[in-house]
Amino acid sequence: MARPNFFATSDRPVDRPLAGIAFKVSNIFLVTVLLSLIKTVEGMPTTELVFFRSLFAVGPVIIWLSLQGKLRATLHTTKPMAHFTRAVLSLFTMFMTFTAVRSLPLPEAITLQYTQPLFVVALSAILLSEAVGTFRWGAVAVGFVGAMIIMLPKLTLLTSDAAISHTELIGTGAALCAAASLAFTLIWLCQLVKTEGSMTITLWLGIYASLLLLLTVPFGWVVPSMDQLGLLVLIGLVGIAVQVLLNESLRAAPASLTAPFEYSSLIFATVIGYFVFDELPKSSTLIGGGILVAAGLTILWRERQTAKRAHDAKRPSFAPLTQSQRGRGH
Repeated sequence: MARPNFFATSDRPVDRPLAGIAFKVSNIFLVTVLLSLIKTVEGMPTTELVFFRSLFAVGPVIIWLSLQGKLRATLHTTKPMAHFTRAVLSLFTMFMTFTAVRSLPLPEAITLQYTQPLFVVALSAILLSEAVGTFRWGAVAVGFVGAMIIMLPKLTLLTSDAAISHTELIGTGAALCAAASLAFTLIWLCQLVKTEGSMTITLWLGIYASLLLLLTVPFGWVVPSMDQLGLLVLIGLVGIAVQVLLNESLRAAPASLTAPFEYSSLIFATVIGYFVFDELPKSSTLIGGGILVAAGLTILWRERQTAKRAHDAKRPSFAPLTQSQRGRGH
């Protein structure tokens, strides 16, 4: 795997699908860890939690870049509004996600947001003119089936006799909005990574998000305890890695290729739940997880075959000599 250049302002064209998948899976794993850490923070408004997550993510980066003498160069950008738009999209996604989780039972909120890869593939084809074939559409569909198998036994919204409430309706809409917003954010990032380095993107996201969230200070912020402060710092540091890995994933491979691997978070959540929270996976989780792994391995196999064919096509071919050519050789 090629070593990523986090300070680069441009990179070679997209031609590293396996690296893109590796970055994506690593990103999803750390996102799962991040959500587990956030779940442990109690007694703090959502806006304050998101603020400190952004602040402690961007603070260490600024200090490190200053010591390296690279802060000014990393801050340099010709697309300040593009970074601002990305920050607004990211904040909107976070708020919609929290609204969905608070308004719906957790399984429903998670399952509805797993429509995000479908949005990514569709938007990649429409906005980026990426060639999305039947194979990738099939991989996304198979992955979604796996996610549904895992969550179906818990979908009380589908099995309950009671009519859907106003709160559930809001939560359902928020989950779908979060999925679509995250997909659009990924598409937006696909354009940013063509000219902006990973650290530049991460730095401006933290700066804009922190400044925007400061506007929410009058709305019930609390003084964090020392335990909460320690968790917030850890959340921020993990958040740095999450953003860098996401940027490198989009730089190395098309968004529609890595989209099916979003479902791997269910596997990571199952493992963390077992070892950290002593939660045993059910048969539906094992079956659905198997389908997700199969879909991911199939994508990997397909990409290896495609890369092999492309490599073979570049080899010089030598046509056999005709009878007359062999005669002239004598």
